[in-house]
Amino acid sequence: MAGMLSHLVKSGSQRKVMFLHADDSPASFALRNQVTADLAALTDASLTTWFLNPDGEGSSGGGSVHSGFMNIRDIQLPSDAEYYLCGPVPFMQTVRTALVGAGVRPKDIQYEVFGPDLWLADYQ
Repeated sequence: MAGMLSHLVKSGSQRKVMFLHADDSPASFALRNQVTADLAALTDASLTTWFLNPDGEGSSGGGSVHSGFMNIRDIQLPSDAEYYLCGPVPFMQTVRTALVGAGVRPKDIQYEVFGPDLWLADYQ
């Protein structure tokens, strides 16, 4: 997702971007400085985070901060958005189910698995 943001900045995109991020704590937010700098460079971008330990070491990086697991009911979802998910499979299943339950069309949700490729795992 950080690469997508950087591309939007480099291409001078004017599209609205809502970056939603869930993590253990602000300190474990990977590429946080790059993400927040790219969001600041876009004309209409926002950051919303959910942290299991919001008081952990490190700053939140700005934006709206929530405690606990990602809950899309905490925000207003645009009716005409495209959604891109990245993360472990259980996380993406939960978020995708919530998005579809909120009326997002499945064809508007793209995803990329972040974690081990379990299909190739040797379980013997």
